[in-house]
Amino acid sequence: MIDNPTDTRRKLRDLLEARAFRTGEITLSTGAKSNFYFDCKPVTLSADGAYLVGMAFLDALEKLPDRPGAVGGLTHGADPIVSSMVALSYARECPIGGFYVRKEPKRHGTKRRLENPPQPGTKVVIVDDVVTSGGSLLKAVEEARAADCEVVAAMALVDRGEQDGAANIRREVGTYVPLYTRSDFPRIGGGSGRARTPIASGQPAARESSTLTPSGA
Repeated sequence: MIDNPTDTRRKLRDLLEARAFRTGEITLSTGAKSNFYFDCKPVTLSADGAYLVGMAFLDALEKLPDRPGAVGGLTHGADPIVSSMVALSYARECPIGGFYVRKEPKRHGTKRRLENPPQPGTKVVIVDDVVTSGGSLLKAVEEARAADCEVVAAMALVDRGEQDGAANIRREVGTYVPLYTRSDFPRIGGGSGRARTPIASGQPAARESSTLTPSGA
């Protein structure tokens, strides 16, 4: 088990480099073309990756000025992140709730947009795996606010540093914390690749969700 935040971030960055980062022409979910992409599912849905992701997000969460009662995000990119955070928050004796935001309302049963919706007035943090334009994350922000939640911050596992994503998010939310940006991955170009402490002011943006595949998303 890893308890040191610096070690957590370093090991998680190495996992992202090895399992999530890919090169080659790709069509992003925004429609833009890129020569690199992040498919974070092999990290967020693995045993070691889920642990490191949950710990890294909780470490960053503790630095926020407002303590949230719940974390959530748009399915499917945010789902494993939310689940890891919720489970590990209990282990760390600082439990928080979790919720998923559907892309479309449920067509049967409750027909709701949020699964396990927080109580009205709950302070929440919206998370996503990868940001480019910020569209997926901001959709979750919109739905959380429609459910009368107070969105106090947004967080992303990886910010691609493109399409004004960080600026778009900060304009709507204020506090935006990307755990990693393109400068953390020297194969993209620029930066040393060393793990850095995430900052609330963010960096240039990234993609909507790491459901990218070589055939597009």
